[in-house]
Formats: sequence, structure tokens, C-alpha cells
Amino acid sequence: MMANRSYLYVVDEIPGQGAPLTRVTGLSEWKWDVPLVHELLVSGSGRLVPSTIWDAPAMAILGDYDQGVANLERLFAQLPHDEETQRQIAEARNALNDPANRGRYLLLEVAEIHVLGVTDDDNPFPEMLTEAQGMVRDDEASVDSLIRHALGLPAEKRPQLTGSGSWANNLYFAPSGAPQQEPAAVPDAVPEAQPAPPAAAQYAAHTDQQAAQFPPPMGQPQQVLLVRPLANGAAQWGVGLLALIPFPFVSAIVAGIVMTAVGRSRAPATEAGERNRTNAANWGITYLISSVILIALHIAFLMTLDEYSSTFYPIGIPITIWFALSVTHVVLSIVGLVKASRGVVFKPIALPFFSPRARLW
Repeated sequence: MMANRSYLYVVDEIPGQGAPLTRVTGLSEWKWDVPLVHELLVSGSGRLVPSTIWDAPAMAILGDYDQGVANLERLFAQLPHDEETQRQIAEARNALNDPANRGRYLLLEVAEIHVLGVTDDDNPFPEMLTEAQGMVRDDEASVDSLIRHALGLPAEKRPQLTGSGSWANNLYFAPSGAPQQEPAAVPDAVPEAQPAPPAAAQYAAHTDQQAAQFPPPMGQPQQVLLVRPLANGAAQWGVGLLALIPFPFVSAIVAGIVMTAVGRSRAPATEAGERNRTNAANWGITYLISSVILIALHIAFLMTLDEYSSTFYPIGIPITIWFALSVTHVVLSIVGLVKASRGVVFKPIALPFFSPRARLW
């Protein structure tokens, strides 16, 4: 199943004016929702334009790059000054101020998200157009309203305001080749439903009960830059669950070795992702060394104390400690997996064998 995403690109031309775009740079993506950071970044003279991914009548939102970043900075200036929030803000600024990322416009593709809420599967576009129109903010009052709303959100929603863990240059992009004309003005009322163009292929927007079809790209060869986003460190924590394989002792050793090895991967990662996989590697080697020591002590106690003891203890002391450590390991692996998936850095107490490498993206 494909996760529906909100895509944010950098472009230097206005889509829909006939000529193909000369540059499309991926900047950020977010699963299952349009985060407020994306909305705020396209709030600089925001307008609806034809989608660059899906054929008409699908629409996207275009905003001035510098104005959008300035509006986001207005929000950043009012966020708390705790260490984690400021780290997330620094991550966003690194991406937005990178000369390789800067351009004239920010383009927000929202069709994959808005199709999730449609009730007319035969022709989803009128409802999707209404949704997109509601996200256009082209004046200071509407931007102020969005910032006030953002400041009222709870702390656990902070990544939606900073984009933490979502900044990635390698995003899906398959350009639509159908001739596009920018509309002279966006009507206030939803236009009468028009028949969707013939669908030669189906793009599935999965929900429990809904699916919608988009026409495939036409006229230009399909271009896919890279579907995989930059690593967030979740996989490195997830492999720690190998300890649950029902082979006592062996599974613990394997989990520690694999966790340490994949935690030192050199694949491109976000800043939070690099810290997460380093922390996973440090915990993995901590768990590995502790398991080896405790298992060795248990064997030694069996060989030296067995004939002198008629009870489980003291022989069972090392194995009891190891069992408690293994339960802790599984809990930490689950917590690390969940937090890293959300772009949050998770750092348990562990031996500091490794340090995060320089930012890899």
C-alpha cells in the first residue's frame, strides 16, 4: 500500500504557462496529511495552478519562496525555546537556506491528500478543488490566522510546524504532459462536475473504503527522481526486535550485532535520522556486550556453583538480569521505532561508542 503524501517542490516557473518546467527540486514530503509547515511555506502570494503531477483538473498551490520562508520565520520566532524545538527549527532552516534548494517559487502538490476525503468516487475533482481553494492564503490576515492556529496546537504536533524529519531532496515526481493553461481566475463557486479524462492507468489512493482514479501522465516520458525519502533512523531501531526471535541468547547476540551494523549505515539521512541511527548503534552494542557478559557469567556460575546450590539463586542472578535487560531492549526498540518514524530523536542511556557523522544530505 502506498502512503498518500503532501509533496513540496521548488520551481522557477509558474506551472500552466505552456513551457515545461526547467527545474523541479524536491524539498519536503509528509504522509497522510498536509502539515502546517507546508501550508505556511506556500502562503507568500499563494495561488492555485495546474498540478505538475496529475492532469487537469487536479490543482496545486504555488507561493513565492522568499515570502513563504519569511512567514515561516514569523512562526518560528514565537515557538518555545526548548532544546528539541530549536533543533527542529535549525533542521528546517538548514534545508530552506541551502543554496541548492532555493528558487523563485514553492509548489505544494496536495491531490494525493485531498482525494482521501472525497465522497464522489466517480468524479472527485470538484471536492478536491474546494479543498485546495481553502488552503490558498494570499494576504497577511490569512497568514496571521494560520500562525495563531499553529501556536494553539499541542507540543506533540510540533513536527507539523517545523517539518522535522520530512526534509528530503529525493521525492517522487512524474510530470504530467497534458497541455496546461493557467486559469484567468479561480471561481468562487465549485464548477459543475466534468467527466474525468479516460484513465489508462490507475493511481490507488488507499483508505479503508475509498479509492479514486487519476489520469496517467501523457506526452512526456515519465521521470521518477527517487521514491525513497531520506532515512529517519526508524529501520535501525526496528531491527532491535530481532531479539524476539525464539532462540534464547542467540537472538540477543544477533539483534545486537545487526543493530550496531545497520546503525553505522552511510545511506543519506536527515539530521534527526543520523542521530537516531547513531543512538540505535550505541544501544545495540551496549546490549550486545551486556548480553555476552551476563550469558558468560551464567555459564560460569553453572559450572562452579551448581553442586553447592539447591536453589535457583545465586546461580540465576546473571540470567535474571539478562532477562530484565532484554525486556528493556525490546521496549526501547519499539519506542525508538515509533519516535524515529515521526522525525523525533530518541536517545536512551547507552555506551557512547559512536558519534553522529556530518549531515549527509
